[in-house]
Amino acid sequence: MLLRGSHRHFHAAFVASALIFTSSSQSGPLRDLFKNNLESIPDSEMLLKQEKQSAQELSRAMNHETRGDHRKALSIHKAIVKDYPLSSAASTSQFKIGELYKITGKNNKAFEALQRFIENYTGSPFFSNALRYQYEIAREGQGGNSTKMILGIIPRKTQTSDLLKWHGKIISNAPHSEYAPLSQFAIAQIYESEEKTAMAIAAYQALVDKYPKHPKSAEAQFKIGTISRSEINRGSQDFGNITSARDAMEDVIVAYKDSERADQARKALAQFDLIEADRLYKIGRFYEKQQQYRSAIVYYEKVLKFKSSSHLADAKQRHESLLIRMAPPKTDNTSS
Repeated sequence: MLLRGSHRHFHAAFVASALIFTSSSQSGPLRDLFKNNLESIPDSEMLLKQEKQSAQELSRAMNHETRGDHRKALSIHKAIVKDYPLSSAASTSQFKIGELYKITGKNNKAFEALQRFIENYTGSPFFSNALRYQYEIAREGQGGNSTKMILGIIPRKTQTSDLLKWHGKIISNAPHSEYAPLSQFAIAQIYESEEKTAMAIAAYQALVDKYPKHPKSAEAQFKIGTISRSEINRGSQDFGNITSARDAMEDVIVAYKDSERADQARKALAQFDLIEADRLYKIGRFYEKQQQYRSAIVYYEKVLKFKSSSHLADAKQRHESLLIRMAPPKTDNTSS
């Protein structure tokens, strides 16, 4: 409540700040509303009148919401934002528009309304709640719980493009918030579920790079290794996948040694040893069949470093046999 006689100072300051805000190059509701026509900004007397009117309308909207009449409440909130954009009620109504859309399951509209609120009213006490709502909407859609109705009959899941856009907006809205690393992790999960391997690895790596101390970073680093291992299990002959997987698991052990994933990473490294030994043994057999014995010896020798390999005994025998085969013949220096 304003003190007696103070409304002149309040509205003079309000108008002054409005003028400064409008002339700024930054985005905001005043620039969009008035653009270069500063004369259209209401004077202090009109602002006072609009402040009172918008407060009354806001109270009416809240009453409708309390009674469960969300449609009527939504209509009034929209009118407040449109008719009284400079009022203190406008920011509250813009937030409530997003909230009501969310309550009624219209997640696309809810996210867009909340985004307009975040872009235009960064100083509002509802900012953190708006960001939380956005994350909840994105996660709900990612979980497959968010559906739309086509012709009122066929349910359709939230599109992947919408999910990626939403999580990207959350990160850009507040990169240092608690939701930014969670959205980065979610983006990586989406790419992984779409089997876009390279993009998933890049997204997980971005989380590790930007938020190395976040609890999800250990999981992200481990995921990089498991994705590379999956490529190997699917028959990939790219040795880089083994290297990438091994490096990722070693990073988990070093950087997150106290995490649950560190123990799992150690077990994964042991599996990678077996995979690599098998690959080296097969290459050695290939060269041996091609009678390129020197190359075969090199690869069998590499297999011998993996003591748990099932090929260890055979590789050792073949290695020794080829060494004998490739040994230079002994010269007989005895004279007749």
